Amino acid sequence: MSLLEQLVSYRCPPFSEYPAIPLYMDQVISLLNQVVGPFYPDINAPVTASMINNYVKLKVLPAPVQKKYSRNQVVTLYVIFLLKQVLSMEEIRLLLQREFCADDIEPSYRCFCAQMEGALSELAGDPMESFSGAHPLMEAAIRSLVYRRYVAVLLRELPDEHEREE
Repeated sequence: MSLLEQLVSYRCPPFSEYPAIPLYMDQVISLLNQVVGPFYPDINAPVTASMINNYVKLKVLPAPVQKKYSRNQVVTLYVIFLLKQVLSMEEIRLLLQREFCADDIEPSYRCFCAQMEGALSELAGDPMESFSGAHPLMEAAIRSLVYRRYVAVLLRELPDEHEREE
């Protein structure tokens, strides 16, 4: 499967697939590296403990409770690791503060996933459904993420200079 085919077939993990029990840092890292890996094809382990600790220090993510991260925190980290490719941490903090309710992020996450998958489908040539109810800010952030990866895929698939001359 080509990189483009992998990208357009990507699906966000459903909220229900995130563990309901709190996870330790190493478990969070392992889980996130699996689900964000397709957006970091050149990096073996894009998620690190120091990154997560920095997001807590920057108040982009609430601090863990007794060194454990809740489902909502893990979902928030997933969104952070995708959006950090196109937004600054301050922009992500503001976006999450505006778009994600800290107590019940499931509806916001479902909306994020629908927008993400719609943007990916658009890359495959499928017309994107309306982002009904979505704030233009979130729509723009998701489109930026998806198209940034699209450009990276296209650049990787370009032939080398000497191959084009032949």
